[in-house]
Amino acid sequence: MEDDLRTMTAAEASSRTPPARRGRPRRLELVQVIEAALAVGVRQLTMAAVAERLGVGKAVLYGYVGSRDELVQLATAHAASRHRFPTDEGQPWTLWVLEYARALFEAMTMEGDLFEAWLTARQSPMVEVDAAEMWLQVLTRRGFSGEAALQLRRAVSHLVIGAAAGMKHDRALLQKGRPRPGSAKQAVLSRPPEETALLRQFVDVFAREVNERSWEFALFLLLRGVAAGHEALELRDGDARDLFAETPPA
Repeated sequence: MEDDLRTMTAAEASSRTPPARRGRPRRLELVQVIEAALAVGVRQLTMAAVAERLGVGKAVLYGYVGSRDELVQLATAHAASRHRFPTDEGQPWTLWVLEYARALFEAMTMEGDLFEAWLTARQSPMVEVDAAEMWLQVLTRRGFSGEAALQLRRAVSHLVIGAAAGMKHDRALLQKGRPRPGSAKQAVLSRPPEETALLRQFVDVFAREVNERSWEFALFLLLRGVAAGHEALELRDGDARDLFAETPPA
């Protein structure tokens, strides 16, 4: 995935049948292996750590997955499946994009290291393919060109992922006992007043933490600009009289 996530349900995971092997019957399902991997954490995931958590030998895991990388991909996809991305129900395209952005932000900031898996390119490229196809289907139905739809997808994804990174940074500060509001203000006020004369006036704004909604204003501005441009293209390519007829002059 470049900017998005592919989902896989627990049912799909559990329905995968590992290759048959001789010996005593298995007492694990694939979904249990995946859940154990998520509990260990993607960043520090090793087959030994997952095996220890499950109380089995490491060799047992290779009856379910072929490698650590495969387990990482399955685990991150399974974690993402807990978050429902929007379906096309005929809603305005701006609302669909907002719903998508919220789901992506939730997935990228959840526990389970999805953000880190994306950042280190440990997810299947099929994730990006699926997301791009979905955006094209939704937005071309609403008059967007394919190029415009994909450009908007990238812009929205970059905005959301940046916000997710900001929230994770704030969480790290909190874990270190230096929450952002206090540490940011302290940093500003520690400088000579003449060096931060303007910033001191807006230090409360500067010190705000990223939360689930603080980034949506930036998304609103982006979508307003895209909407205006979309209307301009309709004016260029269509009959201007139709647009003026909808809003008669006062």
